[in-house]
Amino acid sequence: MTNARKIVELPALPSELQGLGFLGFNLYHCWERHVREIFPIVDVETWERSSHNPVAVLKKLSGPRINELRSDHNFILKLQKSVELQQKYLTENSDLWFNRTYKIQADGRPLVAYFSMEFGVASFLKIYSGGLGVLSGDHLKSASDLGVPLVGFGLFYTRGYFSQSLNADGWQVEYYPANNPEDLPIELVMGEDARSPLVFSVPLANRDVKVRAWKVSVGRVTLYLLDTNIPGRNTPEDCEITAELYGGDSDTRIKQEIVLGFGGARLIRLLGLSPRIYHMNEGHSSFVSLERISRIIEDSAGSKTFRQALETVRSTTMFTTHTPVPAGIDIFTRGQIEHYLSQCPYRLQISFDDLFSLGQETPDSGGFNMAVFAIRTSSMVNGVSNLHRHVARKLWERVLQEEEFDVDEDLPDKRTGKRMRSVTNGVHVASWISDPMADLFDEFLGHEWISTPWKQETWRTISKIPPERLWEARQKSRSKLLEYVHGKTGHHDQKLDPKVLTVGFARRFATYKRATLLFSDQPRLEHLLHEGNRPIQFVFAGKAHPRDHDGKKFIQEINSFLKRESAGGRIVFLPDYDIEVARNMVQGVDVWLNNPRRPLEASGTSGMKVLCNGGINLSVLDGWWDEAYTPSNGWAIGVGAMDSNHSLQDKQDAESLYDLLENHVMTEFYDRTDDLPLKWIERMKRSMSGLTPRFSSGRMVMEYAENFYFRNLERGDVETKIETAKTSSSNA
Repeated sequence: MTNARKIVELPALPSELQGLGFLGFNLYHCWERHVREIFPIVDVETWERSSHNPVAVLKKLSGPRINELRSDHNFILKLQKSVELQQKYLTENSDLWFNRTYKIQADGRPLVAYFSMEFGVASFLKIYSGGLGVLSGDHLKSASDLGVPLVGFGLFYTRGYFSQSLNADGWQVEYYPANNPEDLPIELVMGEDARSPLVFSVPLANRDVKVRAWKVSVGRVTLYLLDTNIPGRNTPEDCEITAELYGGDSDTRIKQEIVLGFGGARLIRLLGLSPRIYHMNEGHSSFVSLERISRIIEDSAGSKTFRQALETVRSTTMFTTHTPVPAGIDIFTRGQIEHYLSQCPYRLQISFDDLFSLGQETPDSGGFNMAVFAIRTSSMVNGVSNLHRHVARKLWERVLQEEEFDVDEDLPDKRTGKRMRSVTNGVHVASWISDPMADLFDEFLGHEWISTPWKQETWRTISKIPPERLWEARQKSRSKLLEYVHGKTGHHDQKLDPKVLTVGFARRFATYKRATLLFSDQPRLEHLLHEGNRPIQFVFAGKAHPRDHDGKKFIQEINSFLKRESAGGRIVFLPDYDIEVARNMVQGVDVWLNNPRRPLEASGTSGMKVLCNGGINLSVLDGWWDEAYTPSNGWAIGVGAMDSNHSLQDKQDAESLYDLLENHVMTEFYDRTDDLPLKWIERMKRSMSGLTPRFSSGRMVMEYAENFYFRNLERGDVETKIETAKTSSSNA
């Protein structure tokens, strides 16, 4: 697609080991275990210490170790098979879902440009904070699996998101390890001469900021990361624009969003790409529309008006919102917009007032709302669960009904306005499944559980897995989690037991997620922990935003309780929550606990990750669980009530949680026949077979493709239509 150069200095490898570099510089290993298992063989200590970074392993290779590996016949055979597996994945595209469905040849050109502020593809690539980033990463992986011609755009953060430790008082302490490109499997995008990096300008206030780009290979998909850390070309202040994810103040945030939006659009043009749809995953990147509108006007030599250019951009843009509350949206002041976008009115040929009004919900609104602006510059808008669609429609109802772009056929009175649809989030099954469960699926489900995880028929065979085999895999995964817990915490005196019912809770410690709901009646919790014949244990993890004092207090409260003698060592808190911690937890727990205040969880994806691992959800009827829950596949906290009196609602939900644990969850787990919890295993099977395909990111990306990306394309031979669409889009 474009010239790119590795800047990592690796030791010289003999021909027999050249495949290690091929494997290491594509993140396919993040979800293909038969490729991933090569690197711990090379150096297991470095592999674990580096959060599974293949470049760290390769850089550590010494001459003696290289000689050992090249003379190890079994290793060489295994390496060759892994290389063949990855090569086959990358090159054999004819049978992919996209090509079978649309029968188009994109010739390596992306038809979808996917923008997100964060991407959680690999634990060691610290350009994500939590759910939004992990969702974006799973979106790329499934697009790769399906063959959807998509390219991603984000930012390369010099220090990424913070790492977390706890002091003696259980208070969160943040530190920021550097993201060194020379230690990562990424490549620097080069200019046309292939000898010097591609560097371009983005207008910011009264100056131009220089931007470069990094290329990350995610299977068949390319992710470009924009970076302003170019000493000598940028001022120290501008080098810091892309320093930290969600760091700094509001001025830092608007500068980052200008770099992402304007910079992403300019990079697309420089690379000669011609996507037919621009997908903004949250409003952070919506400035991309301003740059596209400006280019249309400039390319037309002024013959196209702002309104005409806006309509062209709008017709090829979609916006996914992930928040159910206004507080979750970036809102910039009039002064910030006037200062940082000072060049825009001239380029757009409109007044500043007209520009600013695009981000105002009403003429009286004081700020520039990025979600409002995203809606006004998109023809398609969606929420991320069925419940969230209704919440978001009500939240943005005034803006959605301003103009007649589409008729919402879901509304009985056929009101005009943009259609607020929903595409419920999903997770990339192969990225989150445990080895014991994957081995079991290989045996009973065949390769289809990897190749077609979104198909219901793929998972029906789970009913035929012998209960003892499924339970054996579940117990292996739980034991592995507890080994991981002991290794990460360093406390070997804990009384976590591999045979005990294990409940997990891990997420961002925002107050509405109510991480301490379980601790609201501490005597009752202590009684639960010490039930003689029905023990229970809890594993917690999560980060609070550095400026979220209340979230930090939640973490401190949990850590204060678990140190008590009365806790009995049955509760543990894992520090520095990231993809690796999450993977171990969702693979190992028996029950996933989620208790946000309804309806503030737009979707949530953590509970989806336990499905394929045999974990069962115990959750408030919010987000995805509101549409997934049945009495036979999990448990629902409360009855879906929403009380404006938060204290009363918290009390009622806590009572429901305790009751479910005492009288349903613990009872069913320890009800054994021949040492097997048969009712529990049946519930596991219903959850796994019924929910895993519905909440896979494969299904999610297919919905985006069919209902948004390619909704105007007929199935079958549509080469002429798509070429027309690409030509039209390229003008933007």
